Amino acid sequence: MSGTIYYISGLAILFGINLIAVWGLDLQFGMTGINSFAFIVFQSAGAYATALLALKPPSSYGSFETYIGGANLPFPLPLIGGAVAGGLIAVPIGLVAVRRLRGDYEAMALLVVSLIATGLVNAQTNWLNGPSGIALVPQPFGGPTVPPQTYHWIFLGITAVCCVIAWWVMRGIARAPLGRLLRAARDSESAASALGRSPHRLRMTALIVGGALAGLSGGLLVEYVTAWSPASWLYQETFLFFTALVVGGRGNLAGAALGVLIVPIGIAEATRRLPSFGYPGLIDSLDFVAIGALMLAFLWFRPNGLLAERKRIIRPRDGSDPASDPAPLGLAARLGLRRAGSR
Repeated sequence: MSGTIYYISGLAILFGINLIAVWGLDLQFGMTGINSFAFIVFQSAGAYATALLALKPPSSYGSFETYIGGANLPFPLPLIGGAVAGGLIAVPIGLVAVRRLRGDYEAMALLVVSLIATGLVNAQTNWLNGPSGIALVPQPFGGPTVPPQTYHWIFLGITAVCCVIAWWVMRGIARAPLGRLLRAARDSESAASALGRSPHRLRMTALIVGGALAGLSGGLLVEYVTAWSPASWLYQETFLFFTALVVGGRGNLAGAALGVLIVPIGIAEATRRLPSFGYPGLIDSLDFVAIGALMLAFLWFRPNGLLAERKRIIRPRDGSDPASDPAPLGLAARLGLRRAGSR
């Protein structure tokens, strides 16, 4: 019985970590329309930053691994640093690949950025220990005196607190005028520009906040598994998050949660339960076969996902329908751009 509880608590931790990441992707892709094919870079930046802030200098471990830094900061400072790193890395990526590109070109540029980042970390062994990655990351509130079962519940509590923070941020953005502006930039950049808002600034805002959420999820993941390497953030991981978002539904928090439950947790665990057959590694390959088939099925038959984004109508105080207002103020009211005194 204790083994079952240990297994379920571990799945709950992974669910929370993946949920924070998918919420960050939903902000970038679902609400703003950025084809963020470099999303895993934000998560890995948070993971590496958290690890470097939590680890001691490399000389403390002999010649086991080489990396830059090692601040040995107490929890939760490394986790906060990971979230900040995810947001900061989004700035140069956005300036290079998002500012002037749209659609397919934007997706290809971001995918290339992801491949370049992985190649650089693999090649430069003095930066982050190359392909071997970083290990021995300290666990928050853990130690030799804490039983694994007890520590699982401690880390589940930490993950739950981070999920609440991420939910509060996403809910605030979705219900604020900023959320309506992001959707306006997604649906029609010319309309947002006509109302005096810069689509580029809106997209950069979504990219940075979504990157910070991805960095937070990466920090949680590296503190949970205590290791991180380039093999942990290949482009397939971004595809996994995209599939969860497409299946669950873009533009709403509940859809992302449902997608995480079905794809990274449900399908991944189901394939691991299959009996061994074929050549070694076949079962692992079936993960992405099943996920790819599910992605194609939803794109073909249900592109809006299981929980489609709800249409939001913002009504002015006089109770009139802004959709029937022929004046430009009707569009401004729907986007939440009226002055604070007349909202």
